[in-house]
Amino acid sequence: MKVLMLGWEYPPHISGGLGTACEGLTRALSRHGAEIQFVVPSLFGGEHAPHMALMDSRGGTPKVFGDLTGKYPATAQPKKRKGSKAKSGIKTIRIPALLSPYLRPESYDAAYQAAGSGLGFTAIFDLAVESEKISLMLDDFEEGVGKARYGSDIFKEVARYTAQVIALCSELEFDVIHAHDWMTYPAAVALSQLSKKPLIVHVHSLEYDRSGEAVNPSINQIEHFGLHAADMVVAVSYYTRSVIQQRHAIATGKVRVVHNGVYPRTVVQRYRSKRLQGRRIVLFLGRVTFQKGPDYFVEAAARVVPHVPDVLFVLAGSGDMLPRMMQRVQELGLGAHFEFPGFLKGHEVEEMYSLADVYVMPSVSEPFGISALEAISFDTPVIISRQSGVSEVLAHALKVDFWDVHRLADLIINALLHNELRQDMVAMAREELKRLRWDASALRMLELYRRLA
Repeated sequence: MKVLMLGWEYPPHISGGLGTACEGLTRALSRHGAEIQFVVPSLFGGEHAPHMALMDSRGGTPKVFGDLTGKYPATAQPKKRKGSKAKSGIKTIRIPALLSPYLRPESYDAAYQAAGSGLGFTAIFDLAVESEKISLMLDDFEEGVGKARYGSDIFKEVARYTAQVIALCSELEFDVIHAHDWMTYPAAVALSQLSKKPLIVHVHSLEYDRSGEAVNPSINQIEHFGLHAADMVVAVSYYTRSVIQQRHAIATGKVRVVHNGVYPRTVVQRYRSKRLQGRRIVLFLGRVTFQKGPDYFVEAAARVVPHVPDVLFVLAGSGDMLPRMMQRVQELGLGAHFEFPGFLKGHEVEEMYSLADVYVMPSVSEPFGISALEAISFDTPVIISRQSGVSEVLAHALKVDFWDVHRLADLIINALLHNELRQDMVAMAREELKRLRWDASALRMLELYRRLA
């Protein structure tokens, strides 16, 4: 089975759960015989993106890295990087584009100005992807090559990314197209129409999850367009499936649920030895945005401190709400009980999970919540929002409505003060993890591919 995947991030250059999910799924699919070509946008120039690592692939034309099979357009011959080793069954194509995970239209302008580039082509994104419009888009792309790198707003950048993907991938061989996130939907639909190959769109998060009722209408429209154009929609949870149906009127039979998984892990004991003597740690780790509910974490902390005076709350991550959260902590007089380490990655994440006594995920709307599984894999008990997909698969986690700050505080206090409770939660949750492996997700996905191909 040859799969062409379109996504917006892939490890080690990740900024959220989507990259982790794509890595877990693609590794497992490869183990079960799938041949995957994964196309991601890359950043170029002097971008300021402290929330993630960036890879510079240079130049204005698409470049291919890794041992990619199949046919290539003349402008995209494969290149090998010295000393690099391709992962078996997984090939990565990097496309130059000013697209960043979780980039909002209102924040794109700052990134565009930082890049110091002019508009490189005049393609205007149109939701109705027709062959003549694709041709015009490609013509504009050809004229813009080498003149500039970025579109003047995020939607023109989506159009540019779409044109580049079409130019790069239209001659590749594949059986099915698998697209992650709204920024890839226009390219995925265009390729599907050109190639006559089936399209699966994978919903890890909707604009509604990220913004609540204050959705960006253009993003919402692109999501609507992609969901309706797809041959099949994959949701990461039944919770997300219900949101898709309510918000976009997609028939139940068209949406399939494939839960995320987790890698088996061994707790790194040296991290445990670093635990602060006499201090208990409560961890929030994620984007500091409306969707993740950091404000409920801070308000609950104010109710915990009087009962557990040695507690330390760690709010790890970056996002638009971070300055407000830091200010609120000072207003509540909690400065001595809080740390803000910023965006963590790699071993820093592993260390933080291992050091924490409790992990809290108070998300307002969480399609899945893979971080909860990761915390459990490091023997850290979790308290999760009922408004999350992961609550469907974890029976032995403490659950709370995100808005119920008093209940959240009570659960944190009980988890911190009762060692037996924490130990029981971890023991039972680790048993649950045994069935939440990426291989199970991959086998389910392969079944869906075969139905369409």
